[in-house]
Amino acid sequence: MRACDITKRSIMNVSTIYYRDRSGIVITGRYLRTKHKDQALAPITSIRIGREPLYLSLALGLGILLFAWRFGDLLYLDEQLTMAAVACAPLTAGYSVASLQMGTYIHEKTMLWASYWTVRKIRDAIIEARRDFGDQAASAIIIDEHGH
Repeated sequence: MRACDITKRSIMNVSTIYYRDRSGIVITGRYLRTKHKDQALAPITSIRIGREPLYLSLALGLGILLFAWRFGDLLYLDEQLTMAAVACAPLTAGYSVASLQMGTYIHEKTMLWASYWTVRKIRDAIIEARRDFGDQAASAIIIDEHGH
């Protein structure tokens, strides 16, 4: 086996872990693995953070606040404060929850639901893994072009 074959194989077989957490999500150079789904990163053309719960929680929270404001003259102060606190719960939850959607141009699927901050870390790790995987493939091509 020639030295360039060994170098090329070592470049292509590297399994760097870009992200791992306690819930079982692992991002390597080629895959996103969750407890229930695995997704190859090579065919992915789009990665999006979905914020659907945010819009629902805005409607729900603002609806409760408008109700308390409109009928505030019929409610005691503690009832008004309780309604304001109840309105803040879905607003906070909706802001905190996000989905990671991956796929091709038209066909995206939801890979996982988690906190917004976790989904951002996972998205950044996927982008880094794809960038590094592209660099490795380019390096392997350069090794072949030199003919060593």
